[in-house]
Amino acid sequence: MNITKTNTENSFPSLESKINWWLTSIQQVIFSGLLFTFFCLFVLGPVYGIYKRGWEPMFSAAMVSWTISLAILIPVTRYYFIKREKISNKIIVNSSGLLFYNTKNEVSERILYTDLCSSKQNFDVYTVTPIGSGMTPLLEVTVQQNKKEDEIRRIDMNHPLRVVKNKAALYAHFIHGISVFRPDLKIDPMALRIFSIDPDTWEIKKSKGISKGGWFLLLAVFIVVGGILGITRLLFLYKTGN
Repeated sequence: MNITKTNTENSFPSLESKINWWLTSIQQVIFSGLLFTFFCLFVLGPVYGIYKRGWEPMFSAAMVSWTISLAILIPVTRYYFIKREKISNKIIVNSSGLLFYNTKNEVSERILYTDLCSSKQNFDVYTVTPIGSGMTPLLEVTVQQNKKEDEIRRIDMNHPLRVVKNKAALYAHFIHGISVFRPDLKIDPMALRIFSIDPDTWEIKKSKGISKGGWFLLLAVFIVVGGILGITRLLFLYKTGN
């Protein structure tokens, strides 16, 4: 049995995440635009108000705006800039399981097939669509690591500020790995349909054209750019008094 398992592990290929640089650029433009807009409204806006009207009438508004700014900008700066090297930028699915790597090529998170356990429900591997997760459902599994209590883990095959173009293939490969190395776990057929996985070949059924997520990002970047231009125009008109 050990020989059979070793042969299976050797024959199971490794799949690495690939970045869609076009959608990633759009996503980063949106993120930068939102930060810039927020900074103009809640940081520079009160400063300009104090300059034009004086400190006393703008004190309350300025304190509220700056408090909100600190509550949002500090964690964002800390997560995306100061601790940027800890953010995952590569995903690998292999015979061991699912591995997330950071910018230093260190494993920052892992879900091994040996860590998976029964969910005590109808299915052990299924999909969920939590609020704020994006347009693609997340895969949900139950794990038990270091002999601790069972923990439900939601898997998002993506990186912060980077769009993975082979997300579905990574999901398919991971689910395929579960079927190979953990045949005792039950996979929800709906998960295969959601990610367009062919259960016979474990390949993704090809789709034509830009995905809904791509059109959503494209629309969002136009909205953000339009908002930035509009705010800049209003500030200019307010400053000149026109």
